Amino acid sequence: MKIRFLYLLHLIALPLLAQEGSGFIKQGNEYYKEGKMEDAVKAYDKAMNGPEKYTALMNKGNALYRLKKQEEAIKTYEQVATSRQTSNDLRSGAYYNSGVVYSNLNKLDASIEAYKNALRFNSNDTKARENLQKALLEKKKQSGGGGGGQDKKEDENRKPDKSRLNQHQAQNQLNKLENKEKNTQQRISEDKSQYGTSNGKDW
Repeated sequence: MKIRFLYLLHLIALPLLAQEGSGFIKQGNEYYKEGKMEDAVKAYDKAMNGPEKYTALMNKGNALYRLKKQEEAIKTYEQVATSRQTSNDLRSGAYYNSGVVYSNLNKLDASIEAYKNALRFNSNDTKARENLQKALLEKKKQSGGGGGGQDKKEDENRKPDKSRLNQHQAQNQLNKLENKEKNTQQRISEDKSQYGTSNGKDW
């Protein structure tokens, strides 16, 4: 799954009042294209007081994600997603991007909820729907076992615990059988008339 850059690269024509904010966003976009993510974040921060604040926030979240600051990216997307001062499309995109980050962090419940919210604001978003289905399938695999990738590693990590548990249970069974054998041998020694000499286990 990939973060959406639609909002990063698509800038609408802005009125004169918004030109200063737009300039910082364009500057941030140039830094972003050049791979200078720290500089991009600083440029987007300069646009926070302008009318394009939420576009700047969305772009900042993308740059933070590229810097592997996933938790910070999510918090930035949430500012866009929960605002009633911006468009439904932008809010949907912010939820979508949050879902991608949550999926990469293997936080499937949060990812599923984020994709659902993306669809609430844009029911025609096919990518959000596809990613929601993937996340639901991944969660089903994890809960039922037999998943792929990270889930396989987790299953492999769980297997020794299960085998240890089985060994423990087997040891308990063995102890019970040994105690049963001792009790039987004791009864045999006490009741020689009923039994001959015992030659071993009765199980």
